[in-house]
Amino acid sequence: MKLTQLLCLVFLCGLPVLGAATKSYKCSKINEAGFCFVENVVIPEMADVEKLELPKHQILLIKSGFIPNFSKEIYAHLNGVKLLHMYNNTSIRKLCIGKSNLSEINVQRNGLLEFDVEPVENRELKMLTIIHNAITAIPKNIRFLEGLEKLFLYNNSLEYVDLELFANATSLKVLSLYDNRIKVLDSRIGLRFPHLQTLSLSKNKLVYIPHLAKGFPMLNAISLRKNPWNCRWLRTAIAHIDAHSIQIARKDVVCRDHWVGDICCYRTVVDFLLDQQEERAEQDRRELAAISQQNLELKHLVERLAETVQKLENGNKM
Repeated sequence: MKLTQLLCLVFLCGLPVLGAATKSYKCSKINEAGFCFVENVVIPEMADVEKLELPKHQILLIKSGFIPNFSKEIYAHLNGVKLLHMYNNTSIRKLCIGKSNLSEINVQRNGLLEFDVEPVENRELKMLTIIHNAITAIPKNIRFLEGLEKLFLYNNSLEYVDLELFANATSLKVLSLYDNRIKVLDSRIGLRFPHLQTLSLSKNKLVYIPHLAKGFPMLNAISLRKNPWNCRWLRTAIAHIDAHSIQIARKDVVCRDHWVGDICCYRTVVDFLLDQQEERAEQDRRELAAISQQNLELKHLVERLAETVQKLENGNKM
C-alpha cells in the first residue's frame, strides 16, 4: 500500500488513530490483612500520571515497579485508599507527600534520596514511615503534617535534625530516628512535645539531647545506645530518666571509655578540667564545713568557760 493511500485510510476514511493507552493496575492478590498487592507499577514520566488507574482499595501495597518521581499529582488517583505502602522492589528516587485522605504512608527500601511535603495543611496523615532509604535531610515543609502521631525515619543518612520542624505536630507520640548519622539534634528553650512517649535515637553520633527534661514531659521510653554521649550530660540525663521511671530500650554491650548505668559515654579534656574544678570546689566546701564546725565548737567552749567564770565570781562575792 502506498503512503498516500495509508494516510487516506487513517485521516480521511475514518479509521481510529491509536492514542496513549490507559495504565490500569489491578490487585494481584488480597491477603488476610486486607492488603491489595499491586505489581510492576511503572510511571516514568509526568505524562504517564494522567493515564494512571490504581485500585480503589483501602490498603494498597505497591510491591514492585519504577516511579522515579512520586509526585503530588499521583495522589488524585488514590481515591478510596487510606494506607499506602511501597516496598523493596519499587524504585523511587523522589517522593512528595501530597494532600490526600491517606492516614498512613510507608516507604521502605526504595533507594529514596529525598522527600518533600506539599505546603498545604494536612491533618489526615497520622503515620509516616520512610525507612531503610538514603534521605539526607528532613524538608522544612514537614511542618504542614500537623496531624502526625507517629514518625519513623530510621536507617537513613540524616546528619542534622531540627526539632522545630515537628512543632506543629502537637499530637506526636512516637519519633524514631535511630540508625542515622545525626550529630546535632537541634531545639530551643520552650519547645515542648506534650504527647511524645517514645524517642528512639540509638546508633547516631549524638553528644547530648537539648532540653530533655522539659521538652518531653510525657516520655516513657527512650533508646540511647551506640552514641558518643558526653559523660557529664549523660549523668544528668540518667538521673532524670531514673527519677521519672523512663524505660531505656536496649543497653550498650561494650564501651571503650566510661559507663553511666548501662550506657557508654566519653569524656573530653573539658570534662576532665571541669571534673577537677568540681573536685577542688567540693574539697573547699568540705574544708569550709570543717572550719565552721570547729568555730562552732570553739564558740560553745568559750560560752561554757564564760559561764564557769561567772559562777566562780558569784561564789567569791558570797
